[in-house]
Amino acid sequence: MTGLTATHKRELAEILSLPARYHELKPALLAYMSQTRYKILSSFERAMEAEHLLNRLDLSSQIGRTTPLYSSTAPATWNPYQVAQALFPGGYFCNLTSVYHHGLTDQVPSNIYVGVEATRSKDQMRGGKVLLSDHAIFRAFAIPHRISKHTYRFRGHEITITEQVSRKGAGVETVQDSGRPCPRGARVTCLERVLIEAVVHPQYNGGLSTVIEILRAGIPQANQRRFLDLYDKLAYVYPYWQAIGFLCERIGFTTMANAISRRFTFKNKFYLDHFAKTSWEFDRAWQIHYPKGII
Repeated sequence: MTGLTATHKRELAEILSLPARYHELKPALLAYMSQTRYKILSSFERAMEAEHLLNRLDLSSQIGRTTPLYSSTAPATWNPYQVAQALFPGGYFCNLTSVYHHGLTDQVPSNIYVGVEATRSKDQMRGGKVLLSDHAIFRAFAIPHRISKHTYRFRGHEITITEQVSRKGAGVETVQDSGRPCPRGARVTCLERVLIEAVVHPQYNGGLSTVIEILRAGIPQANQRRFLDLYDKLAYVYPYWQAIGFLCERIGFTTMANAISRRFTFKNKFYLDHFAKTSWEFDRAWQIHYPKGII
């Protein structure tokens, strides 16, 4: 006998119904323990384990980190999006996950992306103006994209944690609708940031061909002023606005393309993607190199 009553079990099952890290659960466990005969947390936890109210699953990442999650429900029943949220509760859903969340694709992606903001010393340069040379841009874009190896596998899904430059949550909103893929209460990038980041990070959005389809579906729904203001807040070092404007013009969204052209000043030649080559096609109006046949 554990000393937990039927009421205790029912209420604890509700409190622990969603998977979570231990440090997220601990305050709730300590608060509830006062309603039981238990005085020591470890004894209380053993009682819950005996009643199958504290099920544990250890998730190991590709980089060797192991993160245990706990819930009153069996791990086999956990929703992969809830697991992703539990792994990094301070993060937010982004990239192809946000594309799916906002209904910009009919395909159900097996990859789930969670962005975690971190302040790094080298990112402090973003606070001021950065002078770039065409040669420096080419060197940066001639190499492959950086791909995060911080991934976890769960029930056929690959959960990828992407380290984001600290932008203080610009363009991140809280999910209000429980009928969406991302759980209610989770944080997710807004439509306008989804479109911007699709161009900035095609490697996390299905590649350039998919990015073009994302723009086709999303630009008509986007608020132009919010889009441009948000781009400014994101404070990219590289002129991704040239790539966005170029793509908008090529797929027929001239109003958005013209607004982008009026908003920003051309200073450098740019590249639509990484693995850049000077032999790529060149659009003089947008001062951008792009792979032949991509659009």
